[in-house]
Amino acid sequence: MCWITKSGETIECKPISAGARRMYSGPIVDAFLHSPWIGGEGTVPRGDVVPWTDDPRLRRVMQTFHHADEPGGKPARKDLATVLADMDAAGVEAAILVAKVYYPTTPDRLHALHQELARIADASAGRLKWAATVLPPEHGAGSYWDLMQNPRLLQALGDAPNLVGVHITPSPWGLPPNDRWYYPLYARCVDLNLRLFAYVGMPGPLWPMGPNNPAHLEDVALAFPDLVIVAHHIGDPWTDIAIRLAARHPNFYICTSAWSPKTYPRSLMEFLGGRWHGTRGSDKTIFASDYPLLDLQKTTDAARGLALPDGDLRRVLYENARGVFFTQQ
Repeated sequence: MCWITKSGETIECKPISAGARRMYSGPIVDAFLHSPWIGGEGTVPRGDVVPWTDDPRLRRVMQTFHHADEPGGKPARKDLATVLADMDAAGVEAAILVAKVYYPTTPDRLHALHQELARIADASAGRLKWAATVLPPEHGAGSYWDLMQNPRLLQALGDAPNLVGVHITPSPWGLPPNDRWYYPLYARCVDLNLRLFAYVGMPGPLWPMGPNNPAHLEDVALAFPDLVIVAHHIGDPWTDIAIRLAARHPNFYICTSAWSPKTYPRSLMEFLGGRWHGTRGSDKTIFASDYPLLDLQKTTDAARGLALPDGDLRRVLYENARGVFFTQQ
């Protein structure tokens, strides 16, 4: 059977034994793969790889986060064949490679990252899509030097095969997503039909938590009603706010990346099994793993055993992501 035990502000949903209830056995789409650990590197270093162990400031930032790097700070990456084999073993039909750049980088390094993710997606026989990212904001006197730089970079990527979105990371950038710096970027996303992946919730590393409060995304959803917003990492300790935003705004979704399904916040589980002001939670939530930081097999097994009807599980694990990332292109 499946039972729920309260542990602080989080509930644990144990997988259901095969004898008690048939677990969901259908296909899965994983909406968030952790890109720094995937793919190779060309002649120009990728913008998402930072040798954090060489810098005492970055070591301090990472001391609260389990980081799976090899000695020297260089991550052990997975190639496309390994990624697809792990997806096959876990019953994952398709997935999204999400680019991320936490610290200042150059246009050349950002371009190298985008080129590699595009190459991987192109070689995946349609199983992988990808999301770009942008140059992080400058702080100080140059903060608003050229707000159109990133929109121009996106415009250059506009017809890139398999590109479905753009990723922003407010906490490491030190800038909430409703700052005016982002608005030209959002307008270009709408023009190019690109979804916005927005990092929400308390960060594991020692970055300021305030910019990751999903409440900042209310302004964005109001100003850009056609922009599809995917709030990834759920939003804890502001899960209730993320839920209300998903219920209020037709194009706002919660993405479960970086969380084991066994420890989803209680309010999210209640939303998944019910409604908020008439909005069904299973319509507004998208499954993701953060693979390879989370084990794909264990994460999908736990998700298949959640105490939800098969119809709700199919929407969360498959249909919502197919609709947002694959059929709206």
